[in-house]
Amino acid sequence: MGSKNQGNRSYRRTAKGFLRKSESYMPIRLAGDLVLVAAHGINIIVMHLALQTDIMKDKDLTEFHSLQWKYITIWNLAFQITYLLMAIACDISSLFKILEENKIVEQIKRYRKTFFSAVVWPSSILVSSLFWPIFLYDRELVFPSYIDKVLSTSSNHMIHSFITVVVVWELITFPRSRPQSHKWNLMQLAVIYVAYLVVFITNYHITGLWPYPLLYSIYGTIYFPLFLFAVLIIYLIAYFIQWPLVSLIHGSSKKAAE
Repeated sequence: MGSKNQGNRSYRRTAKGFLRKSESYMPIRLAGDLVLVAAHGINIIVMHLALQTDIMKDKDLTEFHSLQWKYITIWNLAFQITYLLMAIACDISSLFKILEENKIVEQIKRYRKTFFSAVVWPSSILVSSLFWPIFLYDRELVFPSYIDKVLSTSSNHMIHSFITVVVVWELITFPRSRPQSHKWNLMQLAVIYVAYLVVFITNYHITGLWPYPLLYSIYGTIYFPLFLFAVLIIYLIAYFIQWPLVSLIHGSSKKAAE
């Protein structure tokens, strides 16, 4: 009698707790993802409108605007929105049995976990963990006060704090398991790291501008490569720290339902 009732529950025992089946999470996760992507969308509109005013004739703000795609914050924002749209499409497909046998949809569903694990989670944690300590120490090093003329405190928190809310929500509501090999994930992480270095270093040699004032002070000194190395270490820590959290929340099953 007892074992029969246990079999009807939507939990599966793992080595360290219980893992709720993904189907039980989907409606809640989908609703949450819709709210999160809407919040990002509203903030993007607000930021875009702020950058269209006459105040953008200010030299500092003109340079700031020209560098917008050189900020890792903007890259991460693009990663998060792409992921949320991907997650929404996957869950709608599964919940409403839409295009379930479509090969493209199946590939997106398979890649979703990898994209979150290798790209979205580590990038988001990196941005928040780097930005706020430096900002609190001396904001002029990463987010000069003149930016307040076009980006409000709310927008600042949306792109540097809210991003953590997004990935924690997904961590809790999207069951995953530790991969048997981290090679593929780390390759993608390395590609993003190198690509960003190429973009902002190339931009400096072409325009003479760094996206972050801190880099003007340390470029040409031993602190520049040390800083880049420290960023890489934090990036790797951000990636690996997710797996103990996954095990703590969802258990240590090797085959979490997608």
